[in-house]
Amino acid sequence: MAKFRVLSLDGGGSWALIEAMALIDLYGGDTTGHELLAQFDLAVANSGGSIVLGCLVEDMKLNDILAFFLSLEKRESVFVKKVHLPHTPKYKAAAKLTGLLAALPLRGATLLPKAAEEIPSFGGKMPIHLLIIGFDFDANCSRFFRSKRARGPNWGSGDPANVRLADAIHASSNAPVLFFDKPAQFPTEPGKRYWDGAISGCNNPVLAGVTEAIVLGEMPDSIVALSLGTGTVLLPPPPPGAPAEVFFSKRENPGILNDIEKLAGAIVDDPPDAASFLAHVLTGGSPPLGAPVNSRIVRMSPMVSPVRDGAGNWTLPPGLDDRAFQTLASLAMDALAQDQVLAIQNLASAWLRDTVRNQPIRMDSNFNAEIGYNWYGAAKDAWQRLRETN
Repeated sequence: MAKFRVLSLDGGGSWALIEAMALIDLYGGDTTGHELLAQFDLAVANSGGSIVLGCLVEDMKLNDILAFFLSLEKRESVFVKKVHLPHTPKYKAAAKLTGLLAALPLRGATLLPKAAEEIPSFGGKMPIHLLIIGFDFDANCSRFFRSKRARGPNWGSGDPANVRLADAIHASSNAPVLFFDKPAQFPTEPGKRYWDGAISGCNNPVLAGVTEAIVLGEMPDSIVALSLGTGTVLLPPPPPGAPAEVFFSKRENPGILNDIEKLAGAIVDDPPDAASFLAHVLTGGSPPLGAPVNSRIVRMSPMVSPVRDGAGNWTLPPGLDDRAFQTLASLAMDALAQDQVLAIQNLASAWLRDTVRNQPIRMDSNFNAEIGYNWYGAAKDAWQRLRETN
């Protein structure tokens, strides 16, 4: 049975540079966006991942996509600061659309179906299917911005989106509460307002991508997915009476302001037992494909988490010292300062070298993989195996 390949790109603001670095390692820095997308049949993205997808549709080289995220000027053209008071939004939503259109001069102003039109899929179907996730503020529901129709007699309507590529990205990347000041609006849908697709439960959009593939008529056990994340912080609770350590979680005091901030951060997080595991189950669970493959979903994302030493105590991973670990564990999604972005880049480099753990699909209480892979190298081997077999 021929495979139907899905590329899934998590949200995560500037942390999406991790996805660019992973794609460079997997496919080569001089690979263009269209060459990369031609390795897949469907690409699904949310928020920061939708910016990466937009750059791929723009046909930028992978090295140039990484350079975009590493450039302070480019980052600040999307995350345009406003006068900021504590517990208020930091960025101007309207200015983000202007920045996205400038960053994608060839295809940003092109309607999404037209932007995808010239990009072939791996299976030879023209064009590739693009899916960008948003949240409709007024309808209070998810919005799937599709490049082509996805419907069937048992699935209802799934029409393509008559919006520009930059509009869909703008909607998908408009994180609320602490980040952008207003819902996203754009001229192709006057009167409509959108927040980040993370509110739809799709910050990790792999489950949406797998579901879309089934709606397109694919059998669940024919679907394979490369799910790229933007890093997750996972800290164990401190043992009773233990001194405060950088790698233990902290108990927050409940209250209206703390609760709002905590919930605003939670919607852009990705618990490892959520979307990836559900997609694993939906595609049939562990397939008989042989080692090193143990799922049709290959999850690649670094974890900022401690590891157990030989005595069973929590300790820092070998790829991070105390200062680097503390910086990353407290770093917000919207990291803009150059030293913060370099810290994310260093995390990704350590992860690619297998000195920082990979996020599995499902793990035990010691953060060891039950499904998926503890290390990037093992996940890379599994994806290579899936790529090479029909």
